[in-house]
Amino acid sequence: MNTPSPLLHLNHLKTHFFTVEGTAKAVDDVSFSLNKGETIGLVGESGCGKSVTALSIMRLVKDPPGKIVSGEILFDGTDLLQIPASRMKSIRGKRIAMIFQEPMTSLNPVYTIGDQIAEMLLVHENLSKKKAGNALWT
Repeated sequence: MNTPSPLLHLNHLKTHFFTVEGTAKAVDDVSFSLNKGETIGLVGESGCGKSVTALSIMRLVKDPPGKIVSGEILFDGTDLLQIPASRMKSIRGKRIAMIFQEPMTSLNPVYTIGDQIAEMLLVHENLSKKKAGNALWT
């Protein structure tokens, strides 16, 4: 029996920030795998690289000063670091997404969570409002 490939596999990921004070190795040799249907938790003290790891997966690290300097980010068999930005943009939000921890950049308290998830379906799946709403409850 063949073992399925992981949905997400980080292989020796390194993300560094280059400043006038020197190089900050925010993510330094991180590897893990996540299979379909699994959940993973990244835990650690403030400043240890949890958020930068997530931003690296999404290819949202600001360059400069940050840069993914080595490693692989395999998502469903595709190395996200080797694809053009335009293709990454089509994957981000449709196939892979994150909710940011900062209150002002995450979910909007003025709208229901359902409305905000439906908006993602409207944008990325080209569904009507009715179909997006129905998709949430099926």
